[in-house]
Amino acid sequence: MTRAELHFHLLPEVDDGPADLGDAVALARLAVADGTGLVTVTPHVRDLLALGILHEVPARVREVQEALDAAGVPLEVRTGAELAHDDVPAFDARMLDAIAQGPRDARWVLIEAPLFGGRAEEFLAATAWIRRHGFGTLIGHPERCAPLMERSDAIAAERRAGARLQINASSLTGAHGDAARAAGLGLIRSSQADVIASDAHRATRPPRLGEALAVLEAHGIRGGDALVRDVPHTLLEHGLGALPSVRAA
Repeated sequence: MTRAELHFHLLPEVDDGPADLGDAVALARLAVADGTGLVTVTPHVRDLLALGILHEVPARVREVQEALDAAGVPLEVRTGAELAHDDVPAFDARMLDAIAQGPRDARWVLIEAPLFGGRAEEFLAATAWIRRHGFGTLIGHPERCAPLMERSDAIAAERRAGARLQINASSLTGAHGDAARAAGLGLIRSSQADVIASDAHRATRPPRLGEALAVLEAHGIRGGDALVRDVPHTLLEHGLGALPSVRAA
């Protein structure tokens, strides 16, 4: 089983990811070189809404897959998106299903913890709204969200409600500063984090799963490979409630 990425900006000409299809193929090659065999394509929902192309994502993902196949890049791509808490007022259950991942009976949505403003209460209200509409929540890069990291009670409550946490590999490698790095390591060490993903955008912000695993090993944290391989595959095939017993600690 290869590594799988659940947070990866591979769709070209949409957000701050690849500028064109050629850039997307080049970024995919980096993912394969990093040991990844499957990527869920997660463009920012705010950009999809601004461009009016939310409904086009599956077709655009198929176009990327066809380009990868033609270029001989052995990477499977699947449809997804990265929702922000302030996107939620524009959404309904049908739109959530269009960007959700996982099996038909256990769909879930990647929602990013806010990086540039926004109160924890607003974010938590958005995750609760998503769950009320029948979808699970995978919280993207909580370690980079100071208001959320200051609320250990909120993180515990989210996990009790069924939410899972995704840590950015770039946080673990120090790209986002010492605080994000320490927070990410702490969440993993305490078994509160479930997935590591690159949140890659371009060749200048590449996949870093291998580097992140090396950081965990250097800190004496075992079982990190499950967070980039076993758990992502399980979430895609069986949903958030069916995680394997092997966890980093």
